[in-house]
Amino acid sequence: MSIDKEEAAPVARLIRSPEGRTVGWVYQWNTSELSILWLGAERAADQIDPLLSKDMLAAAKAVTHDAVTDLLERLSRR
Repeated sequence: MSIDKEEAAPVARLIRSPEGRTVGWVYQWNTSELSILWLGAERAADQIDPLLSKDMLAAAKAVTHDAVTDLLERLSRR
């Protein structure tokens, strides 16, 4: 039985340095999948606040491993 994506909650914001501008929000779905809501055409971030936990990233990767989880994992290592 598969679980459908029904609800998502914001868990972190994506920031562009050096100006510290929020460029996107990270959402965690009820399935543990992570997605990004970009706030504009610029889809580049170099910081995440707060850092995502290893457990959250592992749960997301168990559901789907894609460019989004790769980016979030890279940003959370800093």
